[in-house]
Amino acid sequence: MIAVKIFNNNALSTVTDDGKDAIILGLGIGFNKRPGDQVNEDKIEKIYYVQDDMQTKFLELLNNISPEVMDASNEIIRLIPNNDGKFNNKGILSLIEHISFAIERTKNNVFLPNLMLPDIKVMYSKEFELGMNALSIINKRCQTNLPEDEAGYIALHFVNMQSNDNLAYDTLKFVRGSMDLVKECYGLELDELSLSTIRFMTHLKFLAQRIFKKETYEDEKMVEMYVYLLTKHPKNVEYLEKLNEYIEKEFKYKLDKPEMIYILLHLTKIL
Repeated sequence: MIAVKIFNNNALSTVTDDGKDAIILGLGIGFNKRPGDQVNEDKIEKIYYVQDDMQTKFLELLNNISPEVMDASNEIIRLIPNNDGKFNNKGILSLIEHISFAIERTKNNVFLPNLMLPDIKVMYSKEFELGMNALSIINKRCQTNLPEDEAGYIALHFVNMQSNDNLAYDTLKFVRGSMDLVKECYGLELDELSLSTIRFMTHLKFLAQRIFKKETYEDEKMVEMYVYLLTKHPKNVEYLEKLNEYIEKEFKYKLDKPEMIYILLHLTKIL
C-alpha cells in the first residue's frame, strides 16, 4: 500500500490493493513518511474503510485534532466490543469529535454537567466502566483532567456505536420518564440503588429497546393476571394511564397487556 496523505506520526490515508479508500492507524506508521511512500504494513494496528459520505468529514477531523487526541481515540476505539475495524459507524467519528471538544471545553474552564450520569451508571454499567477506562486514557495521553461526567457521555457513545442509532439517549429518556411517573403517582421516593429498583429500571430499559427496535412481545398466558395486578394497588390504574400517555406522546407507541403486566409485577416488588 502507498501513503496518500500523512495526518500525523500515527495516522495516514491510503488506497488498498483492491481500490478501497482507507485510514490506517498505527504507532509511528506516519513518522518521516511522505505521500507516495510505501506503508510499513507491520505497523498497522487498525484499518478503517471510509464510506464515501463520511470521508470528507473524517479527513477534515484528522486535520483539525491534535496527534494526542487521535492517539487517545485510537486506544479507546480498541475498547469497543465487537469492533470489526471498518470505519462504517458514524458513532466512532462522533466519539472522536466529542473527545476533542471535551478537552477544548476543559481548557476553557467550561464544564457540561451530565444530568443522566446516575441513570447511566445503573443502566449501562459495563459501558460506564469502559467510559472510565477511556477517561484515564484521555487524561494521561492529553495531559488533561476531564471529570467523571465525561465518562458517562463516552459510555453513551459506546452504546450507540453498537446499535447504530440514538438508542441510548431515547432509552434513558424512556426510563427516567417512567420512573418520574412512579414518584408522581405513588408519592414514593425510590431507592435507585436497591435491587428491586435496579431490576425495575433494567426491565424498563429492555422494554424501551423493544419499542424502539419495533419488536413485538406476546405472552397470552399472563393476560389473565392483568386485572388482578391492576387492583393490587389503588394507584396502578392511574400510573398505567399516565405511562401510556407519556409513551404515546414521546415515542408513538402503545403498550400491550403483557408489557403492562411485567411493569406491574416489578412495581409490586417496590411498593
